[in-house]
Amino acid sequence: MRFVRQPKIRLILALAACATAIPVLGQDSPKSILPPGFGEPAAEPKAAPTPPKPASPTQPKKLELDDSVALTPPGGDSPVAGGDGIAAAPAAGEVPPVDGEEEVDITAVLPDLPPSRRRSLAVVGVLGQNDGDFGADAYGATSGRYLDHLMQKVRAPIASRWASIALRRSLLSQVRTPADINGADFAAQRAMLLLRMGEAWSARQLVQAVDADQSTAFLREAGLQAALANADPAAACPLVDYSPTVTRASRWRMARAICFALNAEPAQASALVDSVRDDRRGPKVPTIDVILAEKVIGAGGNSRRSVNILWEGVNSLSTWRYGLATAAAVPVPNGLIKTVGPQVRAWRAVAPLLPPQSRVEDAEIAAALGVFSSDGLLQAYAEAADSTDSGAVRDSAFVRLREAFSAPSADERLSAMESFWSTDNPQLRYARLIATARAAIDIEATNDAADYADQIVASMLTAGFDIQAVQWAEFVANGSLGQGLLAVAAPRNVVRYDEGDVTGFGEGDSGKRAQFLLAGLAGLGRLTPSDASSAAESLEVPLAREDSWTRALDVAVARSEKGTVALLVALGLQGQNWSQVSAHRLYRAVSAMHRVGMDGEARMIAAEALMRS
Repeated sequence: MRFVRQPKIRLILALAACATAIPVLGQDSPKSILPPGFGEPAAEPKAAPTPPKPASPTQPKKLELDDSVALTPPGGDSPVAGGDGIAAAPAAGEVPPVDGEEEVDITAVLPDLPPSRRRSLAVVGVLGQNDGDFGADAYGATSGRYLDHLMQKVRAPIASRWASIALRRSLLSQVRTPADINGADFAAQRAMLLLRMGEAWSARQLVQAVDADQSTAFLREAGLQAALANADPAAACPLVDYSPTVTRASRWRMARAICFALNAEPAQASALVDSVRDDRRGPKVPTIDVILAEKVIGAGGNSRRSVNILWEGVNSLSTWRYGLATAAAVPVPNGLIKTVGPQVRAWRAVAPLLPPQSRVEDAEIAAALGVFSSDGLLQAYAEAADSTDSGAVRDSAFVRLREAFSAPSADERLSAMESFWSTDNPQLRYARLIATARAAIDIEATNDAADYADQIVASMLTAGFDIQAVQWAEFVANGSLGQGLLAVAAPRNVVRYDEGDVTGFGEGDSGKRAQFLLAGLAGLGRLTPSDASSAAESLEVPLAREDSWTRALDVAVARSEKGTVALLVALGLQGQNWSQVSAHRLYRAVSAMHRVGMDGEARMIAAEALMRS
């Protein structure tokens, strides 16, 4: 390998924290996730294949409140292993109203609103031009039913934090609604996927981008789910107010009772809850669900209901139980929290009624998932430290993190960072690399700090500080992790690798890093075709293999559909961790993003694969 010397690059102190995850509560809108100047022009697309035949509008599948966001952690291999399962959208068919709802005309009860205040369903989204919006044509000519099908296939978590960040941007973008799907239903499906990703705040924003009088049964379900994930049942009240008759929908009746209580109408609230408790017409509502509703109603004021929550005999956690318990400041047993997926931990990270100390671990998980940015994680640490007894703070991780930023000498800051990073938990270690990203950019690249170069480069790249990381190119050892990271993550080709460098990379480990290095370099076009082919043969990576997923990616790339590419990349990279992602899928994902102009995301995904494998 050889270095390509570049002019010294000045630090850009105004560089934004790129991995902007779910903003803390109170922030007005999501911010751009990429630093200024992040990314390069896309390659010329190939001729577009024949688009799929549009289908007639259809409704999404029925959702149930208890399991619609898959609180049970997914297990086994990646759902797309083998390349099948996404070739065709589901067949069209009418879906009955959710949980006994009767659709009725509600226009008679709508308030008078001027046309200028009503929002069209033709374009739905929340991002602005400066917030990373993908544009109205992010999904191009792709069928809405097909996009709906793909979104249902993405079973979070996604192994790649950066792929999750890109997917969030595509889901929140102000995109045109495809002709073959209802705009409210399309927003609802996007919101449900955001919830599965742990993006509770973003999901609520998207639901609220649709006027309540234009809601559908599916959007109302998504809205209630989002309100519960945010531990804010009041957020569902506008949808409850505009809901059709719900006399047979037990949870919607309890949701309406909660809204009555929050509106200081305790008599109506009590009557509705009692009717649910005494209802004999359908399946009996679990006692814990009714008691939690009574607990929230009792907190609404002017109510004589006072209940104690006992979790004995409760062996599963639903959005209803999580949301109402958290809203009422009722602790959820750790045993139940351990039974659910990591997205619930991301929901907890922004729950305002939980003590900051109890949310630190949740914030670390949220950062590793891509829900929290580096700055968001630092704020969580700061709030926890401020609310912790000074004696307990001493000699804690809080102190080491503070010293990483404020110690008087570079040696002391590096020592503090090394101590802060030290853990046997891979996810926690990655989260702590994210937390120190801004501290890392303040360390001057010198021979004295060369022993820390690999981790400093890794820390900076977790937050997208690629320009600053390039300054370490002369101080990383040949064949080291830091050099491999710069080979794929630098904006320019500052490290040149050939076949021998790639196949010999990471000697002594499982060989996964060498495969991922090949995938990243080949996907970015930083290996010659002959070197890529030879290395692929040596490392047994089928770069040229095709399946339904790769063909779908090729169509999206040819049409320059960034949103569709982000969705398909997330589908291909889903899994609990990088051990469930093949090098072939990484190569295809990086290549697709690079070719549609998402070069920054492509480089960060390639680097993430190396550092987390």
